[in-house]
Amino acid sequence: MESRILSTAFVVLLAPTVLGASSAEQDSADHGAYFVARHEASLQSLPDSPGFRAPEGVSTDPLGQVFVADTGNHRVCLFSPAGRFVRELGGYGWDDGEFVDPTDVCARGGFRLFVVDFGNDRIQEFSISDESPVGVVFPFRAGAGFSDEELVRPVRMDTDAEGRLYFSDALSHCVWVFAPTGEPVGKLGGLGEEPGRFRDPAGVAVGPDGRVFVVDRGNRRIQVFDALGNWRASWQGGEGFVDPTGIDVGARGNVFVADAGAARVRIFTPAGVPLFSFGERGDAPGRFLAPVDVAVAEDGRVFVVDREREAVEVFRILTETRPR
Repeated sequence: MESRILSTAFVVLLAPTVLGASSAEQDSADHGAYFVARHEASLQSLPDSPGFRAPEGVSTDPLGQVFVADTGNHRVCLFSPAGRFVRELGGYGWDDGEFVDPTDVCARGGFRLFVVDFGNDRIQEFSISDESPVGVVFPFRAGAGFSDEELVRPVRMDTDAEGRLYFSDALSHCVWVFAPTGEPVGKLGGLGEEPGRFRDPAGVAVGPDGRVFVVDRGNRRIQVFDALGNWRASWQGGEGFVDPTGIDVGARGNVFVADAGAARVRIFTPAGVPLFSFGERGDAPGRFLAPVDVAVAEDGRVFVVDREREAVEVFRILTETRPR
């Protein structure tokens, strides 16, 4: 199977905003700066190969490789930093290395690749060097650190700098925290509308300062916890979220949220101040129907999974200055 990159010159012009993510951006703001999201490419399969089918998750690794949870095809697709299809992992099944409806993938933890095997209620680990399955590290069953009463359905995940893993759980309405070796060490949240509690949590991301950002999907907000698990803030999204699902944190600490219901990606400062949003509703390269996840690569490129368009759109965020 090969892939093609559909490059366009499409540029999304955005409203001016007050910038504060870096001193360079602040200098630009003093001269009427504004953001643009430049569409660079679309990751799609060739017509004679199985294309994405309702993809749900995306992640990049430190080398710039891109991993896509191709949910409907029960596989994970690996692309090179240049966007070339490299190989696929998995296939439908219950054995190690096989998936049923994988919903997320995480490649940030060194040479460890994790896949949320949603339909099998487990997390699988792979070697990122050759994508060989290491095993079922986190089977959410009795005997894996959970009581018989705890029904667990992992949905999304991320890792922190210490190698701990964070999994959102759609049944228990919480985020589980695991040690790098696989033992559960705690959880965040629980069912409710109060600060620090969730209703149908989706994406989870850990920032460079150790803060944990959780998409509280059912309550249409982002909840923020410090590195010790203490609740710190709830973000309502300025103009309001419609159906937030995916989230990631860039190298500068800015927070990117995929709002599937609004067909947009919203970006916030580390303090939760809305910077801007981008996206145009439509069924064409660079446009969205249902963006469900987002990943920010170390080189600044932004990868957005569109479940309905069955594509991964690639953008680069630029700061431009209006001429005086």
